[in-house]
Amino acid sequence: MADTSAKRIAYVHWGNSWQLRSFQDFRHYVDDLIYIRDLPGIDLSAYAAVIMPDAMDAAAPRPHAAQLNAYLQGGGFLVVCLQGHADWLDIPGLEWTPGRCRDWLWWTKGEKLEIELAVPRHPITDSMPLKHMSWHWTGSYNVPDGARSILDLDGGGSLFLDMPQLPGGGRLMLASLDPHSHNGQRFMPATTLFLRDFYPWLNRELGIERPAPNRFTYLQCSHEPSEWLPEGLAHGLERAGFEALFAPLYELGPEVLDNTDTLYIPSSHDEFFLKSCQSDLLGFLERGGNLIICAEPSQPWLPFMAPFRTVPPRPFTNIKVRVRDDRFGIFSGLGDDFDGWKGIFGQYARGWTDPPPSALVLTEVGSPIDPKPADWIWQYPASTGRGGYVFMHNGDNMTRYPDHGPSKQALIANIALALQRLSTGELLI
Repeated sequence: MADTSAKRIAYVHWGNSWQLRSFQDFRHYVDDLIYIRDLPGIDLSAYAAVIMPDAMDAAAPRPHAAQLNAYLQGGGFLVVCLQGHADWLDIPGLEWTPGRCRDWLWWTKGEKLEIELAVPRHPITDSMPLKHMSWHWTGSYNVPDGARSILDLDGGGSLFLDMPQLPGGGRLMLASLDPHSHNGQRFMPATTLFLRDFYPWLNRELGIERPAPNRFTYLQCSHEPSEWLPEGLAHGLERAGFEALFAPLYELGPEVLDNTDTLYIPSSHDEFFLKSCQSDLLGFLERGGNLIICAEPSQPWLPFMAPFRTVPPRPFTNIKVRVRDDRFGIFSGLGDDFDGWKGIFGQYARGWTDPPPSALVLTEVGSPIDPKPADWIWQYPASTGRGGYVFMHNGDNMTRYPDHGPSKQALIANIALALQRLSTGELLI
């Protein structure tokens, strides 16, 4: 029988970029990324559930059919999305009928897609409304004995099936939908909503609890009181639902990193010491930890960092920081003068560092005709697909900003919340 005591979930991919990107998005809810050609060396019985995402080449699972069917027959829970007719599945009576929706552009015309929730409604629909399952399909399944349809096609057939009591105690969920491919392409928002509903549901169904990554550690780098214990920082973080922790710089190591989800590094720090911690910090990012770095690097101490460069200070408008992209809601509500500590501009950021490829620039400094990135965010490209995020602030310690107004002390909490939501798939980069 499948060993569900460990309560782990595997995600089997074919190397497709859309599959990989979707894993990165929802990695909080999944444990192991498995390349399909490595399956012969994997003991699937160790997993409470195995995901086979869409965008899989139809031939890719066939060499592994015996192993995958043995997992089902041994009591495993297999989730399969859009595998064509899935002829490698050993399910008596299961039949596939090719077909397409009446009009691929139905959603642009105010028309209804020809699908409906099955009656009686499946419990998953308490967490997933019909509109989160509505985009298109390329075929449907019949409903064999013992199976339960979740999503019916008008005129017959099912686009989403649950087979909860297979011989041997296994369970199969089979969908003729392709949420992973379109989410990975950042195309069709309903597919992202589907996955945001599905992965938490699957974890609840298996009895898996995954605490939100809410441990925030401030690295104490300077004994200046306002830097060592910044006023209001803990309160602002706790108000946003975080556990605020503090650790002296020279205690940084595996123990500190193992006990936090987000590490904040203020701008005045020992670059030589941090470089000596490079392997620990990269390991932290590799397993999904997040870094918030305030820095004007002279000796870049992580491989993706670059030397700091300043913008021309005249005219003074060059050092007025401008929000370029606030898709994560970090700067909303802070006011246009968020970068002016006590009304003084130029300390928040006076320059920039070149970001890695694929980084997202959030704020700009310098001339409007030659803007430079003051704040950028980037996902670390871990080999496991579990890489955490780096928020790079090229300037002063952000504990000072904003220092006024109704959103006082909210900036760092907003950044921490954005990183948390990115880590759990609530936001996408």
